[in-house]
Amino acid sequence: MYAARPSSPDPATVRGHMLTATAAPPIERLNGGDPIIAPTDLWWENGVTFNSGAVLLEGSERARLAPILLGPDDVGTDPLVVVHYRARPMRDEGHALNRSYVGLAVFTTEFQLLRRLDVPVLSPESDVLGFDALGVEDPRITLIDGVYYMVYCGVAPRADAGWRAQVCVARSSNLLDWEKLGPADAAVNFENNKDGVLFPERHDGSFVLLHRPMTGTPADYCIELALGETASGPWTNYGGVLGSTPCPECRESWVGAGSVPIALGDGRYLVIYHTGNRLHDGGRVYQLDAAIFDLARLDAADPTAIVTHRLDRIMLPETSWEIDAPYPDSVGNVVFACGSYEYGEHITIVYGGGDTYILAARVGRQALIDAVERHPV
Repeated sequence: MYAARPSSPDPATVRGHMLTATAAPPIERLNGGDPIIAPTDLWWENGVTFNSGAVLLEGSERARLAPILLGPDDVGTDPLVVVHYRARPMRDEGHALNRSYVGLAVFTTEFQLLRRLDVPVLSPESDVLGFDALGVEDPRITLIDGVYYMVYCGVAPRADAGWRAQVCVARSSNLLDWEKLGPADAAVNFENNKDGVLFPERHDGSFVLLHRPMTGTPADYCIELALGETASGPWTNYGGVLGSTPCPECRESWVGAGSVPIALGDGRYLVIYHTGNRLHDGGRVYQLDAAIFDLARLDAADPTAIVTHRLDRIMLPETSWEIDAPYPDSVGNVVFACGSYEYGEHITIVYGGGDTYILAARVGRQALIDAVERHPV
């Protein structure tokens, strides 16, 4: 059963921000601006539900997977949206930390809920020293050569009682049953690492991975690019391709990879990513940005050459679901995308709001591309 949805907070208590959006095309919030997924009474997701991958199923792939995801009685033909989301309980009994799990929900393209599983599809390792024993976080799902790959952040304990975050990979043929392939190798996981996502196409026969090592201070963080022989490596890391831009209102800013890049043809991709900002007053704001990557320009001597255009702040927290953070461990003023896809003339963005809910929005595909292309690097 779903937990009662909290009422929208009094505007006087909402923790806002002073950042303003750039000249990006209008973002239309879907489902009336309300969450498509919120916490329930189930023990593993009664705290927060956020940061989700999203896959659009159409045509033959919809026909193949609908009986598995919705049951044999499904006779529909309309496209489906499959959302894998991060969930964390208010109290993970038997564990010192509240670990994250991955849940699954299936929607229509208008975000009418068709099915939501009452058990996770991916859980932390039972071995207390396992590579993701402290949580499976922020899943991003990419279909490559007929196989679905989930890149997620696996959190593991360290001998000094700290934790280690690693880019990890799992695979599935049906979006329901997942086989863990383990952490990426040391070429990628040389530091604490988060925000891994695979491109939907190979480049010169190689898998392409974006990731964000936590090297130096947050202001030093860069989205890096690696090529792999398989989805689990071995990897060759090319280094940083995109960092944060100066923000006068901010003490520091940092970037991280976002949703699965959207292919534009000829090796070009629309990349939606995030920037986190620490304001001068100590508050934090997470925004969504967009860039165009051209893999034909990939050069080991200058990996940044692949970034041809970028437009910051295409989306900022605006609604109470995005600004307010009711859970004690949540962060307010957050929009954080792990899943985007093309549908019709739009790009739909499925994103976490306020570190607590999952929401959806859309923007005109060509309008967004045109806006980004007006800002060459």
